[in-house]
Amino acid sequence: MKKKGIAILRSVMLATMAAVFLTACSGSNESQEYYSEERGNATEAANEDEASGEGIAPDGTALNRKEQTLSGTYGSGGDMGGADSGGAYAGVADDLYAKNEEVISMINDAYDTYLEKIVSDPVRLEEIEEKTGTMDTEDGAEEYTYYAMEYNGKTMRYYVNIIGEPDEGGKYPLYIALHGGGGGGPEINDEQWHDMFTYYCGSLENGIYVACRGIEDTWDTHFRPESYYFYDRLIENMAAFYYADPNRVYLLGFSAGGDGVYAITPRMADRFAAVNMSSGHPNGVSLLNAANLAFEIQAGIRDYYSADAKRSIRAAEFEKTLTDFNRKYGFGFEHRVLIHVPEGHNYDDCDMEWEAKDRKVLVHPEEFAERAVEENWLDSMLEAMGNDYLDDYDGAVAELSYAYEEGLDPAIEQLIEGEFGMETEYTDTNAVRYVSQFVRSPAPENIIWDLGTRADSRNVTSFYWLAADMSVNRGIILASYDYDTNTIFVEPDENVNGDFDILFNPRLMNVADPITIVTPEGSMTVEVKPSQETINEAIEMTGDKFLAYVDKISYSDVMEQVG
Repeated sequence: MKKKGIAILRSVMLATMAAVFLTACSGSNESQEYYSEERGNATEAANEDEASGEGIAPDGTALNRKEQTLSGTYGSGGDMGGADSGGAYAGVADDLYAKNEEVISMINDAYDTYLEKIVSDPVRLEEIEEKTGTMDTEDGAEEYTYYAMEYNGKTMRYYVNIIGEPDEGGKYPLYIALHGGGGGGPEINDEQWHDMFTYYCGSLENGIYVACRGIEDTWDTHFRPESYYFYDRLIENMAAFYYADPNRVYLLGFSAGGDGVYAITPRMADRFAAVNMSSGHPNGVSLLNAANLAFEIQAGIRDYYSADAKRSIRAAEFEKTLTDFNRKYGFGFEHRVLIHVPEGHNYDDCDMEWEAKDRKVLVHPEEFAERAVEENWLDSMLEAMGNDYLDDYDGAVAELSYAYEEGLDPAIEQLIEGEFGMETEYTDTNAVRYVSQFVRSPAPENIIWDLGTRADSRNVTSFYWLAADMSVNRGIILASYDYDTNTIFVEPDENVNGDFDILFNPRLMNVADPITIVTPEGSMTVEVKPSQETINEAIEMTGDKFLAYVDKISYSDVMEQVG
């Protein structure tokens, strides 16, 4: 299907469509303003006891649903899924909420019923049952509390710490942290997991902090096939039992955990508001699906890992890649790429003080990505390290990434800023502070779905307000919605290898009136027919009421009508 066809259709039916694309993120900004107001009375800093505790919950009215369930005080009354007062919390404009109030109420009721089932499910209760482990510390063996989920013969262990107070709506942001290690074996991965208990945690003012243990001791420890099931399950459980806000879920990872962030984010992009990747390798992943979230990428400038891996260069390349995506599609791809100078694999992305700490980074990471290969900066940095690297080139490259020799940092700084003339600046590199600025748009106006980047082991087959069977795994779908004309534009490219559904989400679309669907082949108008059965299906699939739809239509059915 040629882009020219849909471009003509768009220009005929909606002359202002370009403006819609350019302002696609305005809904997120409005949501951010709302959330800022909602969080106005939140505690400015975490209670010291809570910050150092093992999964300690707030007192009094903030008692989490897990404790209410286990103590027998939880009932079906009250707000079980987050208030939709005025539509604001749901990210719905007031006029749209008024038109869709009845069906949004149906969704909320369905979600309440679903939650009642969850909180009484013996399997779910087992997943939030405390277990005790032991780790080595400077003061000797120390016990810690963790939890575990099982699926398909695999186990994911995870640590939970609840810090500070919830917002006025009773919700917490959720931070999921992924440890380093990977293929180093169980002892190294356990040690790295234990370190992650506190790694990003100290930067939180309030929130639910979860450190996940990779499910296998392999290089891809955080993104094995079963891993994706666990992340879906984890987010759902945190919302159900701990009042996590599904619109403020953040993913952070370091080293092997950074590999995980690269891999997981585009395959589950509709789950996250923002992510931070530190010191990982993308392994060839496409970030095309990350249009509607904020993506921070960090690396030390001399962190090559190996001459082939070029970890820092791969990170720097995304500055141009994501900027080009934004220019090409006209919206989205919020990002920040930080290349730390003169650091290697380790640097400060999680300072323990809330006040901003400035760290030196490149002003133009895309220039580094281009010049470093052409001008062979790797050999220049090895020479600056002062070793006879020719005897063991691979070993020297690894040493360059991890070395702390006295005098190395000044030599690298002189090389980068002096000989190569790269511009640097000081900035706050705290990962938690960056991601916490953003709120997810669960039903964005514009979608880019790269079907070649999917986790086929997931039970969730939807992506925002599109869905396709896992067998549909090639091609790209562009979709957008215009509220003024109640029109959906859909454009699959010629590589899409199967049918897909358009999902009618009342938090984005006016489902009370007819909706026009425009394709490269023509257009049609449909009457949305909300049904409880469809709503229940949507809730069961994602466990997220903000992603729920009330009706759907297959693209093949649309094409039959317009053909």
